[in-house]
Amino acid sequence: MFKTARFKVHNPSRHKSTMLWYAMTRYHNTLKDVLEKTLAIPNLLEQVSELDKKEKLRPNKFKLSKLLYTIAPQNWELAPLRDYLIGDASAMLMSHLNKTYKGANESNPPTVSSLNAMTDAEFHKAYSDFTDPEAKLAIKPQHQEKIDKAAERGETNVANRLSKIYANWAASRAAGQVLRKLEGELPHPIEFTRNEIGRGCLLAYCDGNYYLLVRLFAQDHRYCEKRVLKEGFINCKTKEHIEGKKYPGMILPLELGREFHEREYLTHGSIQSAKLIVKRREKPNSQPKALDSKPAPFNAEDYDFYVHAAFEFQPTQIETETFLGIDRGAAKIGAATLIDRQGKPLETDLDLSGAAFAAEMRRFEQQIKRIQKQGKQKSRKFSLRGKRADIILGEYANRIVAIAKENRSQIVIEAIKGVTMGRFLKQSQFTKLKQMLTYKAEREGLPAPIEVPAAFTSQTCARCGHKDPANRPKKDAAGKAIQDVFLCTACGHHANADSNASLIIALRGLHQIENGGKFKKFDLFQQWLKEIIGRDGSFAPGQVSP
Repeated sequence: MFKTARFKVHNPSRHKSTMLWYAMTRYHNTLKDVLEKTLAIPNLLEQVSELDKKEKLRPNKFKLSKLLYTIAPQNWELAPLRDYLIGDASAMLMSHLNKTYKGANESNPPTVSSLNAMTDAEFHKAYSDFTDPEAKLAIKPQHQEKIDKAAERGETNVANRLSKIYANWAASRAAGQVLRKLEGELPHPIEFTRNEIGRGCLLAYCDGNYYLLVRLFAQDHRYCEKRVLKEGFINCKTKEHIEGKKYPGMILPLELGREFHEREYLTHGSIQSAKLIVKRREKPNSQPKALDSKPAPFNAEDYDFYVHAAFEFQPTQIETETFLGIDRGAAKIGAATLIDRQGKPLETDLDLSGAAFAAEMRRFEQQIKRIQKQGKQKSRKFSLRGKRADIILGEYANRIVAIAKENRSQIVIEAIKGVTMGRFLKQSQFTKLKQMLTYKAEREGLPAPIEVPAAFTSQTCARCGHKDPANRPKKDAAGKAIQDVFLCTACGHHANADSNASLIIALRGLHQIENGGKFKKFDLFQQWLKEIIGRDGSFAPGQVSP
């Protein structure tokens, strides 16, 4: 599996920043020139295509690359990047030509924005167009169509309201365009798809620090500086000592923004490619630029450079021996139950919420008390929101995978199609959680989580297999609303609703695996469930084995 980490180039000198900016702007402008020259070729599709089975011209990547090699500059100052530029242009053009070949949707030719600063005339015209009270900013055709349809139906108020909304959107979009022109475009990223010392990029380690070695300039260029790698330099991919070698490229020290970068990516992963990116530096207490002010001349110190590195992980595969069923939770964020391959519970009521969720619950309870003191009713149910939700979901996924790895478990979760996600998780967040579980499990050598149908998991008794909506009472004997109680109407089994559901989910995962990875009909699962319950005369699901 592959995963991308982002590293910041650590405190580059003014000279090094200038070299990076120079290389990225030359790469950007050359890519723009190559795309424009290629698209200007008459009958381009015919020249780079071959006939398919239906006698229709189909774009051929080899022919396109061969053409681009004749268009890209031969004696280029960024000679080590020529192959990467051709690959970049080829990918952009192939996407366009394939859409043109299929003809299903109209495709716009690929473009790269100009890095040239606005002239005084362009700047004053853009500013006057935006600030002219008589000027009417264009509304998108699809928005205008909605306004016209509302007017045709005689819904004048609706049409007027839509006109104001879409006019504001048009104004916001126009302001954004002017501000972007004031800031100027950033150079196109440079992607190094090779990982070697001769060309491409190389991740190296020396004296407790990590470095990215990249070759940017031709050997006779003024910025090409050959440096001897000092003692202690190690190739992170091959573990080879490379000290003493002359390197005609740039040595970029990297900042590890998070602890897991070194622990997971750099220790267990193998770098495959790297992408050099530039971003504007965020200055503290800086005021936004006014629309009537010209941008300052370029200063390399106003920019930060980043490396997005793709790592491949090849963990030792773990053969699973148990099943870990995860319920999304009605009374808590999630419950988990561990069973063996005979369906026997090994551990129940596993708590997965974590410290971040507990802190969020305390914050929410304080908010409820404050609202109640004001004499107001609770305005909404608790749900995870914003950045805190991502932190909680990440912690939640880590706990699940840690338990699964410790017990060599196949993770089993509910399928989210058509499912109301309960009290805490929105459907989009459950989707994100599934994605987190997938890549975190695979990185540890575990199989990807399997999904089972969610229907009736909260209504099925894990002790006798009886399915009944009445198994989930809505109120207790005193008439107080409850949501965390499971009480079987057939056998009287009493349990936490989420824990009971997580056990049913684990059993469904076991049943699904036994049937070739596909879930059979619900009645067949119910029959199978009743057959395994108490099969040895001493065990019943719902009881933890001694």
